[in-house]
Amino acid sequence: MTINGDALPIELAKGNNVALRDLDEELGSVTAVLETTGTDGQPIDADVSVLLLNAEGKVRSNDDFVFYNQPVALSGAIHLRDKIRSDDDDQPVSTDMVTVELDGVPDDIQRIVLCASLDQSLSQTFGDAAAVRLKIRKSDDATELLVFTASDASSETGWIFGEFYRRQEEWKFRAVGQGFDDGLAQLALEFGVEIDQPDGALTADDAQGPTVETSGPGEFIDEQVDDSTSPAPAGRGSQPAGTTMSSTDSPATNPGFDSTDESTTTVSVRRPVRPPKLPSDWNSTVPTDSDTDWQTARLFPVAGIGGAEEQERRATSALLAVMRLVKEFGRSIMKKFGAPSGAVETFIEVPFGLDDQAYRPDGVVRVTRGKRVWTTLVEVKTSDAKLTDAQVDKYVDIARDKGIDAVLTISNQLTGSSDDHPVTIDKRKLRKVSLHHLSWDEIRTEATLLAKYERVSDPTQQRVLEEFLRYMTHARSGLHGFTNMGPQWVKVRDAVRAQTLRSTDKGCADVTSQFDQLIQRVSLDMSGLLGVETAAMAPRNRSDSATRQQQLADSGLLFGSIKIPGAVDRIVVEADLRTEHVTCSVRIDAPREGRAQTRVNWLLRQIPEARDGLRIEAVLTGGRGQTTVGLLGAIRKRPDLLIPTDTREIRAFKISFETNMGSKRSGSKDGLITSVETSVIRFYGEVVQNLRSWNSRAPQLGSSGGN
Repeated sequence: MTINGDALPIELAKGNNVALRDLDEELGSVTAVLETTGTDGQPIDADVSVLLLNAEGKVRSNDDFVFYNQPVALSGAIHLRDKIRSDDDDQPVSTDMVTVELDGVPDDIQRIVLCASLDQSLSQTFGDAAAVRLKIRKSDDATELLVFTASDASSETGWIFGEFYRRQEEWKFRAVGQGFDDGLAQLALEFGVEIDQPDGALTADDAQGPTVETSGPGEFIDEQVDDSTSPAPAGRGSQPAGTTMSSTDSPATNPGFDSTDESTTTVSVRRPVRPPKLPSDWNSTVPTDSDTDWQTARLFPVAGIGGAEEQERRATSALLAVMRLVKEFGRSIMKKFGAPSGAVETFIEVPFGLDDQAYRPDGVVRVTRGKRVWTTLVEVKTSDAKLTDAQVDKYVDIARDKGIDAVLTISNQLTGSSDDHPVTIDKRKLRKVSLHHLSWDEIRTEATLLAKYERVSDPTQQRVLEEFLRYMTHARSGLHGFTNMGPQWVKVRDAVRAQTLRSTDKGCADVTSQFDQLIQRVSLDMSGLLGVETAAMAPRNRSDSATRQQQLADSGLLFGSIKIPGAVDRIVVEADLRTEHVTCSVRIDAPREGRAQTRVNWLLRQIPEARDGLRIEAVLTGGRGQTTVGLLGAIRKRPDLLIPTDTREIRAFKISFETNMGSKRSGSKDGLITSVETSVIRFYGEVVQNLRSWNSRAPQLGSSGGN
């Protein structure tokens, strides 16, 4: 596609402008993509922000400021998407995307300014980046329309890339390219946003006032209309040579909001440090195809799947095809095993010869970057099929013989940690060949994180990944993941109740291992729900495993924990096989100042909607085991129930949530797996995601100011 003889995308220089109607007469939605490339393995993580300005060059209210703490405006017409980070070892790329529905922007918004900023606490500047580039794409098919590269950045931590603006009822885009030393706060203040800032920070009165950034000469400048009316904050941008400004287009001097603004609430540009929130529909069921004769056509159909061999072959082909077609998905899977960040090629049933015998692994993945080629054999199992030592051992031999880097196995088996593997191979064979394992649970979670949270840049590839997710969740696909506590579960459960279980029994070790897999399964499900990578905390060594087996034999208890980014502490999960209860708990440090009553009230204010049956334990100074305890309902009425009667102080709170435990070994409604998973999700949504650590205030100067 060409515009006026120029092929898309059009490379804009600083000051150039272009009418969007010349790019596409019916262009109503675009996506602005900011790519910031680091150097020497050090990422430069820029944050996009958008300012919606009226005719006076100011926001109408704080709602017209879109950034990481306020990602949506105009009922979704402006939407800041989740950040995408590459894993390039040398030049990592951070990508921010903003969708702009131009048809949904009201008439009193005259300009849509696209900005970027850096976290000033990291002591990074845009000059440190290998490249900083803005791309404008069509939202419907991701066609790149415009590209603007910031080529003159130095010490700036804030940057205005460009703006959409109206001329004669038409939208145009201008490349601005102007930087600032005071980051996001200065950008917002200059355009009329009321910022909640600590004492001594930059204020609007400190600003230099707006200057005019005019249009430079360029191929796409409108010759009939002067577009030199782009007020921008004072900074390092310079006016391109040979440009003029119309006196009738000089910027307005009103520093405040539009007269229609009634908001006096400030917004904070402090970067959020808080646990992610559960989506409101976390408990909804996945829609399935109708059972009528009218079946929706699917990219990855389950119709026609016969026996186990056909199920396995179809799963292998679907997975490897999606890894090749959806580049973010293929790279996210392969990076776990040391593959370079490069082009992914996939093959199925590739023949190999070894010792005069023919072998056909289920697949081969080859990743190429420059002159480096990394290859792995792939062995896949579905449903209840198990990997065998002999088969995997033979593929390791083939890899050693052919100079292949790794062997990857995939099944519904979960391992307690990334270092474990379901089969046992002579470690001497693994000196030159690495052995890895993936569960379908892990693959499904990786696909969910990319698809659900829109981390795939190409919309067609996004749809392919969504179709693959649907295929994996279908019962006939055989990709159900971890759904069974194993054949020893019932025997161990009954032995615990009869108090006849010994820590040396084979079933004791099997059940503790299965429980580790269950905790990992729950952690993966939480990752998909929250959009962040959570971690199941597995035993560190064999001694830990032996201790847990002894606990199961002595007291009937199984333990695990899940770490969630931003949460005050890890969630501890306990299953009591004797009382048949599941308990989730979390610990939060109490404030280090104030009276005991103040500390209790501080906790109660954070969980106003939590159920009365929560158990609250106040951990006291003066030695281990010193606590006061009560149920939340009673403590709400009498906070003094947690206050010690002596001079000891409350140093922490432990909050616990207890539910009935399913006794079946499967993932059915009455099974242990479902009861543990539901308990963790509900406890997180009701309690953990609402808790914030105590932050003491900085000491205050007296009224004399220290003089």
